[in-house]
Amino acid sequence: MFAVSQIIARNLDRHPTGGTALWINPGKDDCWRTLAEGCGSLKLFSQDYGTFTFLEQTGADIVFAAFPQGENDPYDWIIMNLPRQKALLAMLLDCAASLLSANGVLWLAGENRAGIKSAHRLLEKHFGQVAKLDNARHCGLFEASSRFLRAPFDALAYREQWQLDCAGRAISILSYPGVFAHGRLDEGTALLLDALADIRLQGDVLDFACGAGVIGISVAAQHAGAQVTLLDASALALRACEETLAVNGLTATVLAGDGLAGVEDNFDLVLSNPPIHAGVATDNRLGMRLLDTVRERLRAGGRLILVANRHLPYENWLSKRFSSHAQLAANENFKVLVAKK
Repeated sequence: MFAVSQIIARNLDRHPTGGTALWINPGKDDCWRTLAEGCGSLKLFSQDYGTFTFLEQTGADIVFAAFPQGENDPYDWIIMNLPRQKALLAMLLDCAASLLSANGVLWLAGENRAGIKSAHRLLEKHFGQVAKLDNARHCGLFEASSRFLRAPFDALAYREQWQLDCAGRAISILSYPGVFAHGRLDEGTALLLDALADIRLQGDVLDFACGAGVIGISVAAQHAGAQVTLLDASALALRACEETLAVNGLTATVLAGDGLAGVEDNFDLVLSNPPIHAGVATDNRLGMRLLDTVRERLRAGGRLILVANRHLPYENWLSKRFSSHAQLAANENFKVLVAKK
């Protein structure tokens, strides 16, 4: 059981039994079973597809979506795991407060390194009473009640839109807090797009760990012969992709995936700006592990093109899995590599 789950479990006797409960973005463990014993009903909600599939297989009543939805009646108790990004926390607290009953209680738990010690400032924007319940295992737990009456939650108030130049065509990119490179074009993706500018792309193209879908949507806008699939584990990212495609009149397949597990289609080209964060921790080899099975999803002669920090040893990783690889572009911070099956 993860430390955040442990601090929740050890304080369950502080909350009265019964009532309806919602756990937003729980950990990938079985703590929900202990919680369910003291609830009239417990629903789980996750924005991460890997966590969703894991907990669904354990028998949990869980939903994978961009935002938690209210039932016919509001919840008496909402538990939330602290996200890494403050902007995402602000959005989720706004949403959670709208789902609570007038006398409902919210628990917020998280690691110290994720910022739980300062989370009370955001809680006080939504609740009249905020108290710290516990501090253990490098984690903290807050309880908030007496929610302020506000307008219904509006997800669009948190959505940002910016313009991407695709060979002279302006593409509107939409994104939400928590989505990679929210509201801007990051340096690594920009270098990858520049490297692709003079390459004709066609066939089945996968934008792996797509985030807001900038890479794949750029391909869909510029290459009529490409059939694009956008893949990510984040429900927020997938919602952003769907909305970006719609507003620009573009077509692509939007797919939820825990890495490449469960992906059955094969591709002629995989493009990626792979992630380096696992929760609050930086993991420089995370992208390599996520892409470890990408060769199996490439057709004969297929290519993988990725961007990575210059210091990461992707060349060694590629040389063990592909027949050839080369560097397409580089700057002082990033490099673009291509590998052929």
